[in-house]
Amino acid sequence: MESYYFGNGRRWVLPESITETALSETDLPGIFIKLLSQRNISSLQEAQAFLNPSLEHLHDPFLLDGMEIAANRIVQAIENKEKILIYGDYDVDGVSATAIMVRYFQSLNLPVDYYIPDRVDEGYGISEAGIEYIGSMNYDLMITVDCGITARFQVEAIYERYSQRGRSIDIIITDHHQSNAQFMPEALVVIDPHVPGCNYPFKNLCGAGLALKLVHAVGHKLGHPDRFMDYLDLAALATIADIVELKGENRIITKYGIEKIIKNPCLGMKALLKASAASQMDSYRVSFALAPRVNAAGRMGDAKCAVALFTTQDEAEAEKIAELLNQSNIRRQEVQDQIFKSAVEAIDRDERYQREKILVVYGEGWHHGVIGIVASKLVDRYHKPAFVLSIEEDKAVGSARSVEGFNLFNAMEAHADLLVKFGGHEQAGGLTLQAQDIEYFRTRINEYAERMLEEELLKPALQVQLLAGKGDISLATAKLLTRLEPFGSGNTMPLFCYRGATLVSKKTVGNGKHLKLTLDFDGERADGVYFNKGYLDEGIFEGDRVDVVFTQEINLWQNQEYLQLKIWDMHLNETVLAQNRFLLKAARQVECLDCDENSLYNGIIDKIITIDDITVNRDILAVIYRNIARIEDKAFTPADLFVQARILAKETKKPINGFKFFVALLVFDELELISLELQRNGTYRMSRPEVVSKVNLEESEILEWVRQAAQGFIEDGGMND
Repeated sequence: MESYYFGNGRRWVLPESITETALSETDLPGIFIKLLSQRNISSLQEAQAFLNPSLEHLHDPFLLDGMEIAANRIVQAIENKEKILIYGDYDVDGVSATAIMVRYFQSLNLPVDYYIPDRVDEGYGISEAGIEYIGSMNYDLMITVDCGITARFQVEAIYERYSQRGRSIDIIITDHHQSNAQFMPEALVVIDPHVPGCNYPFKNLCGAGLALKLVHAVGHKLGHPDRFMDYLDLAALATIADIVELKGENRIITKYGIEKIIKNPCLGMKALLKASAASQMDSYRVSFALAPRVNAAGRMGDAKCAVALFTTQDEAEAEKIAELLNQSNIRRQEVQDQIFKSAVEAIDRDERYQREKILVVYGEGWHHGVIGIVASKLVDRYHKPAFVLSIEEDKAVGSARSVEGFNLFNAMEAHADLLVKFGGHEQAGGLTLQAQDIEYFRTRINEYAERMLEEELLKPALQVQLLAGKGDISLATAKLLTRLEPFGSGNTMPLFCYRGATLVSKKTVGNGKHLKLTLDFDGERADGVYFNKGYLDEGIFEGDRVDVVFTQEINLWQNQEYLQLKIWDMHLNETVLAQNRFLLKAARQVECLDCDENSLYNGIIDKIITIDDITVNRDILAVIYRNIARIEDKAFTPADLFVQARILAKETKKPINGFKFFVALLVFDELELISLELQRNGTYRMSRPEVVSKVNLEESEILEWVRQAAQGFIEDGGMND
């Protein structure tokens, strides 16, 4: 409600003017040219490649440093029927990458083992338990996927174990996380686009994307270069789930992978679709329907069952595993909600958190499987980077998430002396440290943030792509936007902003949880849904002029397509916001008996307000007093006071606004007709005494000051003109 009335919520980052490019000379629609330019696409060739992703545009896998060596070594292992181990990770990316490699070797009739570390007992990367297991076996070749780039000492330990037994093993590292020279493993070969000196044209592949490139390279060597296409559904799932940019190769992988999920998914994916009851499929539904169920395996139990889901050839087994993942996901949500509630309580009762730029919150025995999600939810709530740590005896294992523009990996690297291990990338990471060092780490990381994290990044922002004008809001535009799919990180669905729409109608839906609105845009009407904003219903009124940020989507109802807006943010038109902010400031000055007459004078001169807006007379006071008797005793925010003023104005046809309502309450409090108490959280608690004596309004100093101020302006020459 505060944002709707005062515009003090999320920042709207409006688009810069678009410089003319070669696209301006094409017959592409103007909206498209603007959106493509924002994506750094300036030539017709680039536009065609973006709008028509093709597998032919995938880069040669051998452009990756080390790929030639890796492919030759794998071909040797295949030809010699060597014993191979795939070492993966427990998240969607690691599971999918592992499944890609396992299924590829299976397709060649070569049995292969895989190892997925337990999230709780082992944590991310090559664990001590993993080293013990590998060191006790007789593998000839080990391939890591989605991990290993900082596993220097672990790789050394594996080599040492084999050497002590008079055996040898080759290790191929494939990873997509940031590298660190100090921890770079000395393996047979390391494949990671982020390794310094690697000139691969696309840096943002996920772990499964790299596994796909590895299969592609080996396929070239063995004469079946298209075999990698069999695993596009898994690569797309991982690409979306790992929140890597959906540009370049990721866009191609995701587009064709989603098509495969829809038309010809692998057996495990088909079972997962059935378990999730997903009737349609796009990048959004992959992210929120499929990925959480796969992640639930590693979060709540054993991620190996997710690999089994994607590698089994038994339909009944696939459906059984998919249902188990469904149940694990339900348990995950319950545990996650409990930990999130505990974290919020800890943050809200500790004033130190309010001053700190980075949240470091921890608890005994918090489930390792969900702390990453909790960190993300804390970032959403407080818009600060968040570290969530689970304490187990003398160790603390944690996950971290960041705000846009703050590099978490660099922040952790700067505190490597305090960390047992860490890894990740700019926006997300994992870490382990001694439990006794948590508070010291909290202090150090916040000292770092004071130097490196700008205040501006801590303000939630909506990045608007287009300022919409007449004719831009239509079903035709929504259809045009589908050509930009798949949407995701780095290629979000375009946000539009329209200033001065008129609210035609409103109603709550979803048991009061959401708002369904009809808006008029310069004569063109469109329906929209404002999710999770049902509580605004009392405070918005038909006829309101609003500024709104939204996406344009296609709603299919009874085989008919309709335009539907998904509203991301909305507040009263900027002119009304300016007036509300001015009147609130004036009311608070009255409250403090420190009213700045010059400020009021300037507000009238600048036509932000009129004299009538600050004129409080006996009639207005009487109307307000009669009606507050029915208002429940509760805490009011300033916005609530403006809402109550509008309700009274509508019911009584009297010129009541937020200033007059606020001043009336102050007068009534002064005369002991009510009690108005300012709370520590900035709200006002209003209560009424059981017995009220008759009072004389003329005894109110507050009312007299307001009257004199308004009268002074009138006598000063009619500032309303």
